[in-house]
Order: sequence, then C-alpha cells, then structure tokens
Amino acid sequence: MTNKRLYIGLLAGTMVLLVSALGYVWLTFFQRDAGILRYLLIFAVIIIMVGLIVVGFGFMGIVLSLLSERDVAFLHKPMNFTFSLLYPVVIWMGKLFKIAQDKIQCSFVEVNNQLVKSKHGRLTPDRLLVLLPHCLQITDCTNRITTTTDNCARCGRCDIGGLLDLCDRYGCHLRIATGGTLARDAVKKLRPKAIVAVACERDLTSGILDCIPLPVFGVTNLRPNGPCFNTQVNLAAVEKAILFFTKVEGDDTNAINVST
Repeated sequence: MTNKRLYIGLLAGTMVLLVSALGYVWLTFFQRDAGILRYLLIFAVIIIMVGLIVVGFGFMGIVLSLLSERDVAFLHKPMNFTFSLLYPVVIWMGKLFKIAQDKIQCSFVEVNNQLVKSKHGRLTPDRLLVLLPHCLQITDCTNRITTTTDNCARCGRCDIGGLLDLCDRYGCHLRIATGGTLARDAVKKLRPKAIVAVACERDLTSGILDCIPLPVFGVTNLRPNGPCFNTQVNLAAVEKAILFFTKVEGDDTNAINVST
C-alpha cells in the first residue's frame, strides 16, 4: 500500500495546489478589475471550479475504490478525468519534491491495477489482448516477430515463447509492439475489452493513459541487463492477470464482459 500512497499523496497535493491557485487568483484580481474584465474573471473561475469539483469526485472515487477494493461505478467518468488530467501536474509536483519519476510511475501503475481489480469483471478470452514490448525478444534472434508471432521458434531463450504458450492455452490475443503507434494500431484493429500490458513503468503509464477508459492491467518487466535490452517478465504474474479477466472463482464460464 505504501507504493500506492505515493501517487495518491501527490494527487491530493496537486488538488490542494490547484484550489490554492484559484483562491489566489480570485483574491488578487477580483477586487482590482472592473467592468467586463471582472465578468470574464467570474466566468473563468466558475469553469475552473466546475472542473475542480469533477476532479474532487474523481479523487474521492479513486480513494474509495482503493480502500474498499470495490468498484465505484457511478464515479467512473470523474475518476478517468482525474487520472488523465492531473497526471502531468503530479509529475511536476514530484519534481518539486525531488521524487524520481520512475517511482511515481510505478505507484501510478499500482493504483491503476488496484482500480482494475476492483471491477471484478470478466470477459471471453477472445476479447482480451496481451500486449508485449519487443525488448522481451533476445537481441541476437533472427526471427522477426513484430509482424507476426508465428515466426517465433519458441526456443526458450527468451520469455516470448512462454507468453505465446499462455495465450494459446487461454485463447487470448497477443501482439508485440515496437512503440506506441503499433500498440495503438493493435488496439484499434482487435478492439479488445481489456488489455494485459507488459512494459517498463514509463511505457505502461503512457499506455494506460492512452487507453482510458479501457481497463489495462500493467505488468512491469524485469531489466537485468538494463532498459530495453533482453528484458524479462514474470510469467506467473501475466497468467494471474489473464485469469483475473477471464475467470471467476468457482465458475468456469466466461460470458460477462468487463464494464468500461
């Protein structure tokens, strides 16, 4: 929970900062300006206040969902709005407090995963996409697998073969992307109801934000050789994420779609 608290704490600090900035603008300029400028200021403040109210409801929904581990369905839109709108400000806040960006992104992924888990949804395996980075493939492999995974020899030198076996076993889609453009193309083409994404914290964060409101469960890759070079992944963690989306405890049917 400590990791989740980092992002939630920065999110709360961001909201306090925005409310304080709004109060400062109001107190500084409202009494000074007259005529049409005053009315424009009032209009701008009202618009910003409405936005902050929506953000407040979104923050409340996120906290309630994390604490209760239950989905707060009626607050989905404010929660998505808060997640996407305030992320850049949260990163800026982190820089002010000299907090490493990758730590904030790691916390962001943990919060996102907990929110996804709270939905307790399920779907048919063919509506689930497992999205992988190309750096999982060992660099001296001559088989090009970003165009088609059928080229993978499943030799066991990297984790791609094991991930393909997992997806074959459960019947879900798998795609390997060299960047955000290919990942977005795969999502547009397959139109999944949910995604299990493997990547570093930075790419997971950008992917989650790009896919809102589509549920994305992030699995952080392992980088024993440094970033973007012969990376690895915990296959058990990926399998657990697949089972979360496709199975319900005590029930082997997979007929209900995840709500988005």
